[in-house]
Amino acid sequence: MEPLKRVVLITGSSRGMGAETAKGFAKQGASLCITGLPAHHEELSEVAKACKENGSPQVLEVLADLTIQEDMDSLMNKTMETFGQLDVLVNNAGIITFAGIDQYTSEDFDKVFSINVKAPIYLTKIAKPHLIKTKGNIINMCSAAHDLYSNPQALIYSMSKASVVNFTKNTAAALAKDGIRCNGICPGVIRTQIFDESIEETGREQLFKAEESELANRLATKSEVAHLITFLASDKAAMITGELFKIDGGKSLCR
Repeated sequence: MEPLKRVVLITGSSRGMGAETAKGFAKQGASLCITGLPAHHEELSEVAKACKENGSPQVLEVLADLTIQEDMDSLMNKTMETFGQLDVLVNNAGIITFAGIDQYTSEDFDKVFSINVKAPIYLTKIAKPHLIKTKGNIINMCSAAHDLYSNPQALIYSMSKASVVNFTKNTAAALAKDGIRCNGICPGVIRTQIFDESIEETGREQLFKAEESELANRLATKSEVAHLITFLASDKAAMITGELFKIDGGKSLCR
């Protein structure tokens, strides 16, 4: 079978940055495996439709709960059964819980770390044999919250993203000999559905504070994040690995 142009697996792609990233790769003609929770199947189908309209020759939709190892195994197996290769793994899926040191629960901790940390580590492990064959690469969704901004109410989330930063650098070092690159994206505040939902929990004042603190006088967009991800996954970034890229409008300069 003739190799496909490129196959990209993106977790958390039923909405937000994952959906935007899928559309970005679609415009480049990549075949896609997009994933989301069973509860988001309608949104995932809409993303698949948009990706096909944007130029993707084939889009595989897989409903998966990344807290369940069997679902992740099935996700990878279906990707390989459908396409026969994997070129790019985008570990995008993530959740945020607002709770400080006195409010968080063990359930909060376990859920956030299961999705934000355990899932990308396991998916990278099972993707490695396939990425070796294509000299592929991995993009991890980190966050500027890992060390740039102090938010005591996002304690667990910030800790989880610090873990992903460490994982990204260690993965880049470990897999370089296999020709696999690994980089991390560290967005600041991005206007996505998860952000809008957090605003509903904490009040709109937080949104305005976030906007006012940006030197660019606006929030970064999903498409700007997607453009960076598709660039890092391209041959133009062949000598870039183990790096973290902030997209925060210069906010980190003002801390």
